[in-house]
Amino acid sequence: MKRFEPKPGASIKDLDPYADLSGAEKAFAILFSKIGEHKKEVLIGFGVLFVTVVSVVGWNEYRAEQFRKGTIAIERLEKELAQNPLAELTDKIKKYEAIASTYSSPSLDLRLSKTLGDLYARNGEFAKAADKLEYAGKKIDDLPEAKAYYFYLAGNYRESGNQFAEAETDYSTASSLLSNRRNVSGFYAWSLYQAGRLKLKNGKKAEALELLKKVLEQEISSPSEEFKSVKELATYLLLKNSQGN
Repeated sequence: MKRFEPKPGASIKDLDPYADLSGAEKAFAILFSKIGEHKKEVLIGFGVLFVTVVSVVGWNEYRAEQFRKGTIAIERLEKELAQNPLAELTDKIKKYEAIASTYSSPSLDLRLSKTLGDLYARNGEFAKAADKLEYAGKKIDDLPEAKAYYFYLAGNYRESGNQFAEAETDYSTASSLLSNRRNVSGFYAWSLYQAGRLKLKNGKKAEALELLKKVLEQEISSPSEEFKSVKELATYLLLKNSQGN
């Protein structure tokens, strides 16, 4: 390898143009020198970064504006429907769907999910109703109890539409979301019961009996009559199926 040999009479300044500098001052001098050597590449890099930042900010502002306008449209529609309580159900659905398709906003879609889900169910469109509730259950960032509530309703809709495999999945999802939430033991018990009942319907007897036994293990403080009945229903199914009927 060829050794570097300084020219005769070369000074320290010739060997190191930054010899008179130190610390941060030297570091910045070297940095700007390198930038000057690669000016084209640096400008392209800054250009890409600028376009990216502007695009992200613009897209977020667009989504926020879409949500604002969509919210105003919903409020106007709600006032209109309040003044016309005899409006046709299908007409209500079309108007809410129009808002959903006009404004591009995930937050607005989430807000409309429960409303459209209820309307679809009342109109006998149970699969579409369940789709809306499942979407909401997946997207909301609230407490697990809220997510479980949407999946539980979706399970009801799936079952009403004779989609028993999907109903089982929704009830099971609801119960899994509530498994560590001791403050909602009654809701958890009902979710377990519904999941167990659907597993029986779907031919999964062993799994069903395990869930039904868990219902009886729940300690429901000051239970209402509705929550008391879930243990009675679970007991009935356990006895019925243990006898092989």
